[in-house]
Amino acid sequence: MKKVLLATSILAATAGFAAAEVTLSGSARMGVIDDFGADNTGFTSRARVVFTLSGETDGGLSFGATFRADNASAANSGDAGEVFMSGAFGKLTMGDIDGAAQQVVGNVDGVGLTGLDDLNEAVYLGAGTSDGGSNSDPTAAYEYSSGAFTAIISATNPDNGVLDDPDTVVDESTPDSDSILALGAKYSTDAFSVGLGYEDADGIDHIVLGGSASFGAVTVKALFGSASGDVDGDQFALSAAYSADALTVTAFYADDEELGGVEAYGLGASYALGGGAKVVGGYSKNDSADTSAVDLGVSFSF
Repeated sequence: MKKVLLATSILAATAGFAAAEVTLSGSARMGVIDDFGADNTGFTSRARVVFTLSGETDGGLSFGATFRADNASAANSGDAGEVFMSGAFGKLTMGDIDGAAQQVVGNVDGVGLTGLDDLNEAVYLGAGTSDGGSNSDPTAAYEYSSGAFTAIISATNPDNGVLDDPDTVVDESTPDSDSILALGAKYSTDAFSVGLGYEDADGIDHIVLGGSASFGAVTVKALFGSASGDVDGDQFALSAAYSADALTVTAFYADDEELGGVEAYGLGASYALGGGAKVVGGYSKNDSADTSAVDLGVSFSF
């Protein structure tokens, strides 16, 4: 990704700062979409700019932050973006970040120029749906890595509540609201990775296991999660992506209906034009609602 350097190697005269820099990156897209149940085709376009701040103390302590330009106000109040510091002790991060379980397990691959409602994404306790919006998930996470092994512990206060339950929204008007405690561990190599996560909220426990593996030109990802307590059910997701030169074809299936999600599948493809530009398109079907969507266009990274 090309980065525009705003300030580089700014040597501070005061003790404690060895160097700092601010960089810009971005993404954009344009195309057409026929969305779920809308029965009409329309244009879709978007442009985003990301600020990345980084620095290092004289003692070797790294620190930094990142936020999108459209979320600058929310980042100022801790509802978007992230701030971190790291060193030999590990890494501490705060902001609108994923919890430990979601960080180590993640999601299977999705399709489409716009993501087509991101139906490939799994359900995690307290996970927000938009940076800096009404569904942000302010989280503190500590991470320690040694070789191929990574361990993470986190605590989350979800704005939208546990699994979107309004009775668990954390704010001043609901002092007994739940926060989410999570643990995660991951082992990753060039050929495969496997992650195991556990999340706990008052009345809900969630265990999730996921992994990915590459077999030549094919990359397969799978996920299984099980919740018990006030919410009781399982979820499953699987994706496969085949790459040949500039072309990548991806398919996924996901079923998290028992956890308040949907059963869905999708098929998509992308073709790299070079220089950060891709032709991208996809089709996604929400079986639970019996609706579908398709999009096609060009994406850019800067």
